[in-house]
Amino acid sequence: MHGVYGRILNPTAENAAREGSGAAIKGKERARPVIGLLNNSKLNVSFFLETVGGLLRKEGYETFNTTKPRTAAPCPDIDLLAERCDFVINAVSE
Repeated sequence: MHGVYGRILNPTAENAAREGSGAAIKGKERARPVIGLLNNSKLNVSFFLETVGGLLRKEGYETFNTTKPRTAAPCPDIDLLAERCDFVINAVSE
């Protein structure tokens, strides 16, 4: 699938996503997808996600925000993100 929502984009270009790479694309019946915003608790990620979330909501998208309690810890809300969201932006920083 190569539509707007049919590819995974990696801004680091380290591993290019391929069709059939195992990524799940949900087929929920919605006018617009729900976008999850996952904060990994690093410096400046909150500012970035607030900006991205504001732009998405301005365009009519619903967003769902969650924050990992610690940077190196797994996300305790991963199942909730998978259930509630069509796509997730996982913001990271160095």
